[in-house]
Amino acid sequence: MNSSEPLPSALRRGLGAQLRTLREKRGLSRQELGGQTNFSPSTIGAFERGERSMDVGTIETVDDLLGGQGLLKVVVPYLEEERYAPQFRNFLPIEAKAVSLWVYSTHVLHGLLQTEAYARQVFEDHWPPVGTKEIERRLDARLDRQAVLHRDPPPVLCFVLEETFLLRKIGGERVWREQLEHLLECGRLPYVSIQLVPLECEVALGSVGPMTIAETPAHRMLGYVEGQGQSWVISDRAVVSEMVQRHANIRGMALNPQDSAQRIERLLGEQ
Repeated sequence: MNSSEPLPSALRRGLGAQLRTLREKRGLSRQELGGQTNFSPSTIGAFERGERSMDVGTIETVDDLLGGQGLLKVVVPYLEEERYAPQFRNFLPIEAKAVSLWVYSTHVLHGLLQTEAYARQVFEDHWPPVGTKEIERRLDARLDRQAVLHRDPPPVLCFVLEETFLLRKIGGERVWREQLEHLLECGRLPYVSIQLVPLECEVALGSVGPMTIAETPAHRMLGYVEGQGQSWVISDRAVVSEMVQRHANIRGMALNPQDSAQRIERLLGEQ
């Protein structure tokens, strides 16, 4: 296994162990199972050790061939979550079902607003570096996650962004311009609000870092923060209340959506 690829997770190793157990119960060798699935014996071994991911079609085929009666298939939804960075997985289902999201971004554009080219550059610039396959896996996951922007019924989405990081041309001129144009496009959606904290703001608003506040379908407010590969989903009502107040204060210091769009248009026009 490439040293730049992530180590097999406990879930993938567990799925592999189930696969091996079913295969051995059927009295099949890796070569025999490979012959029925068009995989080499070494690939079957990699599946069983969790070193290689099985796609949904492979899992369903192997489950049927080995008489698993759904034992392998039941793992599919959990494997889908593994496409996301470990620190984000606990928040993923919350974000996907939220009726409203209130975001404050300070250093990099929020994942829901990133273009494919911008997101790819972010993943390629990750340090320590990760392998090409892992970059593609993370990129696919991020783009799929953006389905929340077009969900029916739509959520209310409020993004407050520091203007400073929009000035950094991540990926170069073309990627940067495409990203700013995409922000304008997202901001035209009736349920999306994008506001910039302007350069001239003299208040230290970002001193506590970025944050996201999610309202669940049950109208419970939850907080989410991350940094340096760590993350926390916050349910303590007092702490979340402080986050709500802080976000409202920051939003009040930001330009309104119309002025923010004009500021982005001006940035594009100045180049």
